[in-house]
Order: sequence, then structure tokens, then C-alpha cells
Amino acid sequence: MTADLSGVPGADRGGALQGVVVLELAQTLAGELAGGLLADLGATVIKVEPRDGSPLRRRGPGIGGEDSLYFQSENRGKYSVVAELDELARETWLATLLASADALIEDFGPGRLESVVGLSPDALFATHARLAILRISPFGQTGPLAGERGDDRIAQAFSGMQFATGFPDRPPIPVTVPLAEAWSAILGAGTLLMAIFHARRSGHGQVVDIGLYQTALRMQEDVVIRHHKTGAVAARMGTESATVVPANVYPTRDGGFIALSGAGDQPFARLCEAIEAPDAVKDPRFATSAARLANRAAADQLVRSWVARHDLADVEARFMKAGVAGTAVRSVDEIIGDAHVLARRSTLTLKSSSGRDFLVPAPTPRFSRTSARDPVSAPRLGEHTASVRASVERIAARPRPDARSSCAPGAGALAGVRVLDLSQWLAGPAAAALLGDFGAEVVMVELPATGASPTDGPGSRGVGFPVTNRNKRSITLDVRAARGREVFLELVRLSDVIVENFRPGTLERWNLGPSELHAANPRLVILRSSGFGQSGPYTARAAFNPVGLAFGGMTYLNGFPDRPPCRDGVTAGDYSTALFNVLGMVAALLRRDLDGQGQVVDTAMFECALRLTGDLLAVRSALGIRRERAAGDSPLYPWSLTVKAVDGRFVAVSAADSSDFADALARLGISRDIEERPGVEAPHPQRLGALTADEAVRVLRQAGLAASVVNSVADLVREPHLWSRGDLVRRSDGEAGEIVMQGIVPVLSRTPGRLTDWSRRPGSDNEAVLGALLGYTPERVREVTSSPGPISAPAP
Repeated sequence: MTADLSGVPGADRGGALQGVVVLELAQTLAGELAGGLLADLGATVIKVEPRDGSPLRRRGPGIGGEDSLYFQSENRGKYSVVAELDELARETWLATLLASADALIEDFGPGRLESVVGLSPDALFATHARLAILRISPFGQTGPLAGERGDDRIAQAFSGMQFATGFPDRPPIPVTVPLAEAWSAILGAGTLLMAIFHARRSGHGQVVDIGLYQTALRMQEDVVIRHHKTGAVAARMGTESATVVPANVYPTRDGGFIALSGAGDQPFARLCEAIEAPDAVKDPRFATSAARLANRAAADQLVRSWVARHDLADVEARFMKAGVAGTAVRSVDEIIGDAHVLARRSTLTLKSSSGRDFLVPAPTPRFSRTSARDPVSAPRLGEHTASVRASVERIAARPRPDARSSCAPGAGALAGVRVLDLSQWLAGPAAAALLGDFGAEVVMVELPATGASPTDGPGSRGVGFPVTNRNKRSITLDVRAARGREVFLELVRLSDVIVENFRPGTLERWNLGPSELHAANPRLVILRSSGFGQSGPYTARAAFNPVGLAFGGMTYLNGFPDRPPCRDGVTAGDYSTALFNVLGMVAALLRRDLDGQGQVVDTAMFECALRLTGDLLAVRSALGIRRERAAGDSPLYPWSLTVKAVDGRFVAVSAADSSDFADALARLGISRDIEERPGVEAPHPQRLGALTADEAVRVLRQAGLAASVVNSVADLVREPHLWSRGDLVRRSDGEAGEIVMQGIVPVLSRTPGRLTDWSRRPGSDNEAVLGALLGYTPERVREVTSSPGPISAPAP
């Protein structure tokens, strides 16, 4: 075997993160997934485990005598070294390894690193000034709740995610996939890469501090503002959407389910054509998005009645032909056999430790130049201890990029990066906003206005706009026309990243495809975010949030066995994709440090959803287990429970083992056979005795267990922990007065990010941007930004 840029034998898989060495000290899913996502992109991830191994090796089903398939799915491509925590600073070779890493991931909780001599962040920076450290914990490293226990189920409850998931007539349930931990892992990994990016330029590393609840709160972008402005509380809506009508899961004649979204007036018109009701768009009840929301039941019934008279395959085929954003709610079997999944290689085959093949989700996103070669397997416990020990000197001596630049004190981790944001729908703008949060200069490129700003789609300034598009400036260019295209290409030559999420082929029709863009700027990173990706037979299919989730397998798993699959309460498709978008863009920028070349980053929403399904594919392909809806039950959290308190609120409790769980039930006055599979599987959970929700949480935490009230947004805005950590902030909205919105997440110790302003109208910064960057006079600015004629929005 040959050593690659990491210095580790056999680590030459290529990839955007080739040569990046990460030391992983992880005991939770969030930490292990963060490391796994970096390994997917080519980083050399060395997993340091205690002698009894990671707990995930024992959680969930597995092939007889092997580690769990969940562990093997999420730890593919890593190296396993056995060492106890206190040995890292004491053993010379381990200390050398630690001092040579680019990044460290740990999830032990506040104070644990500090308790070992030589492992506090300050001590680590003294020996390795450029080290980037990701610290994942239930409630973060600071704040009133910093010392409390927690896992995904507690984070979902605390953050408001669980409160909004489920049916109105039943208790709240967690999203089945571990979404809070997964989102923490993706954003944690993405911001860790930002810290590496900054360290290469400044010579200084830093700590990235993320609590499991934080990303779940941060990505509920319009929920907090809407509550502050109107008092509205996001609630459980079953299969429906709170903001789009029609957007639902509809039963078909043959017993299947179709998920669709008619978001926007043009998509709704296409839907009406497909269901043989073309005149419905003329009905005043359905003429606008606002009208459809006001007449939810009638608009929903219009679609429901038609779908109920047709078979699933016929409905999906008709929707595909008409350009309607709709798809069958796919089970694991339908995913495995799907033509598009096979064409894009959205799954890959791993070998278990005994040599048996099983399927797992493929890495996402894709890179046009530097996708890493597929891993073969996950490591056996301690499999690489000897080989890594023998390689530490080569690891320490490996060449590392040095992109030194003058970084102003307080500048963000992405200071100096310029982003052109062409995107119009949530997954693109939200990703660009996260780059802006951490110092990138983001310029929205919007179509010139032809009338009043619409309430949805291009030019929208809806309730959530100040979060989704903060830290951005706005210019108007008709990039479809020759004049606007020329100006845009001038900006491209001065930029680092383009964000777009049009339907594939749109930029090519405008003569702005990757070949034209890279001809103007070979260093450009181009994010192309779509529902089905840039290749494969379904590339041209329309897709919004419900479609990506249904096609990627998350929707099928969510809800109760006796009900249709229900929506999550947090727009998981769009926001999962946004987080993967950030991860991919920053990884591509780091790769550019090596070779000076940009590339295309291709994210498909359905692949982002599929990547978060854990061992779904593995247990089906290796053990024949087909996962079904189980009211939020997960093999990763077998001892979790949601119960109703005397005050009508709900409490989530989670324990690491059955004895702790039994003790928790006894303290709450609940008698239950601990051999019974826990979770909220019945429509009506047991009640607490005479305890209120807050009292129950206090009792459980005093017993050393993980617990939280299932918070609504109204609870969250009163939570001191959130204000203490900057998760919620107050901002001025000019004449509209004060608003409350999410702060910057996670917390970076050296470059904590910034909140500036947001554009009140398309083109608000035309003169400031085009004058400063291109030297245009005010007259020239008005000429190139004026509307050439009627504008029609591109298809989503």
C-alpha cells in the first residue's frame, strides 16, 4: 500500500478532503456521523476508541457475531485505533498523532477534555495552533443546561421539532430518523471545515461548539419570526403543510401514497392540468397561494378526490409528464430497485467484517472532479492501531496547504469568499445564508421586478426572509438575456462560489452552464442543488420538499402504523439539503487550496434524505428486515418515552439502558414492563402522576437521566438557555420594529460570525455592488438592471 497526502498507508481514496486528517473521539451518533461525512469526502478519519469500543457497535441489529449494521454503515472508510482518553497526551505516538491532525471531533460533554491533563483546547492549541476542534454535546459547552444529558430524542423535544410532528389528535412524536443528531453532524462537519479553511489563512485554529438541539432550532427559519409577529405556534398537522396548499400525502385507489406539492401559482396550474381540472386556477378560492391557504379544505379535496380514483403508478406517471412535483412514498424495497437510484449509484455495497455484502446510502454531495473512491468496509475495533502507530512520523511530516492571507480581527471564518446566489427556493438560499453567517460576502442575483413582489417564489419577501436571506445584498439582473449575462460573467470572474437550484438544464439554456462559467473563472465552485440531481432518468422531474423526502425514504418511516405517513414538522428535505450544500461547498473550497481548480457540487434532495436513514438499507439487504412506521421508535434509542403531564404538556425521557429506563418510570409513577418495546407506539401514552411537565423534567434530571419538555415555539422564546447562548436574538426591522430570530449556530470561538441586514426589495444594492465591484456609473447600473420585458420564473 502507498501513503497518500495524509501519510497513512492505504488512505489514498482521493476526494475533496484528500490529505485532511481528522481525529475522532466520538461516542454518539452525531460525533460518529460527523466523522463519517468527512470520510465520505476523502478525509482520513482516525477513530480513537476505548478498549470496549464505541457504544454504536452494540446498538441496533447486526449480522451474528459482528458490530451493528448501524455502526458499519456510518463508520465506513475510517481507521480504528484503540486507546483510552488519558493516553492521548501521555503516549508519545498518540500525542504526535494529535498534534499532527487538522481537526479533532469529540462528543464527551462539557469539561471532559479539560479533565485530562494536556487535552483542554488551550493545551491543544499550545502544541498545534492550527487545530480545528468540533465539540458536540447535548446542550453546548456553556449556558444553564450545559451539564444536562441528552440525545436525539431529547434534542427533538427541546428544540420544538417533536412538538410540530404528528397528528393533531395524537401525541407529538419524534421524527423517526435521528434528525436532530444528524443535522448537528452535518452542520458541525461543515463548520469544522470552515475552521480548517480559516486556519489555513490565519494560522489559528478554534473550537466549534454545537449543541444537539441547536441546528434543529436554527433551521426552523420562519417559525420564530412568525410567532413573534403574530403569536402563531407551529403545531402538528399530520400529512399536511402549514404554509403550502395543496401539499399533502394522498392515498391512491390501490393502497399506495403519493406525496406532492403545489407550491407557487405556476406549479399549481400544472397540477390542475394533470388532475383534469384546468379551470380550477380561475376559481377565486384557488387563484393565489394566499387564497389556497385560506381555502385549505377545498383545495385539498380537489386533489384528494382525483388521486383516490387512480392507481399509484398512473398518478406518478401523469405527474411526471405534466411537471408536477409529486412522487410515490417509497419504501426501502422501492428505493433499492428504482431506475434513477441505480443510474446515479445512490447506494453502494460494503462488506461486513465476515465478508457479507450489504447496501448503504452513497456519499452526498457529488463532486465533478474529486469525488472520493468508495470505501470497502467499516473498521474492526483496533484494526489499524499498529499501522497508524507506525505511520505517525509520516503523518506529521505530510505536506499541508498554507493559504495565508491577511485576516482582519473578528473577520468570519469565510472572510474573503464571494458568493453569487442565484437560488430561489429554500435549500439554496438557506445554504447561502449559512455561508454569510460566517463571513462570506453573499450577493443575491434576482430577476428584475415587473410588478408587485409575489408572496412566494422569486422576489418573495415572506415572513422567514430575514433569516433565509440575512447577510446578503441584492442585485437585479436578467441573466437569461445577453446584457444581463455579460454583467453576470463579469461578476463571476471576481467570485468564488455560485449557488443555484433551478431544475437541471436551466443554466445551460441560458448559456451559463459549468463550461461557460469555468471558462470565465476556472477556480469557481458551482453548487447545483436539485430534487433528483444533475444526472439520471429523473433529472428533469419537479421536486419540492415533500418529494425529496418521499423518494428518499424518510416519509415512509414517519408516523403511526395505522395512519398514512406523516410529514415532519421542520421541512426536513429542504433544510437537510441546505446543510449538505454547505458541507459540499466548503469542502470544494478546501480542495481548491490543493490544486487551484473549482468544480461542480451536485446535491440531490432525495439522496440527502436517503443518507440520513442510517441502517435502513443495510438491515434490509443483510437481514431481511423491512422497517415500517412505529410512532418514532428507533433501534438507536430503545429506552425513550414521551408521556403526558398533569398540565397537558408532554415530557420526553431517554435512557442509555433498560435499568435506567425502569428507574425513570418508577420515579414518574408509571408501571410498565421494561421488556415491552418503549416509545410512543400507542395513540394515547400513559400519563404522569400529579407532576407538571416542568416538575417531571426536574425529577428525571436529578436522577441523572436525559429529559425535556416537548417545547413549542412559545416555550422556546421563554427559555433562558437559548438566550444565554445566542440561539435567539433581537433585531431591528426598521419601521416594522423589533423582531426575534435565530442567532448564528454553531458557536465558533475565534470567528463567531456576524448578523448584518437583509434586502427589503430586489435590487436594493444594485449601485453599491455593481459600482464597487465593476466600477459602473449609476446610469450604467440602471441600464443593466432594468427589466427588458415580462418575466416568467424558471421551473423549480
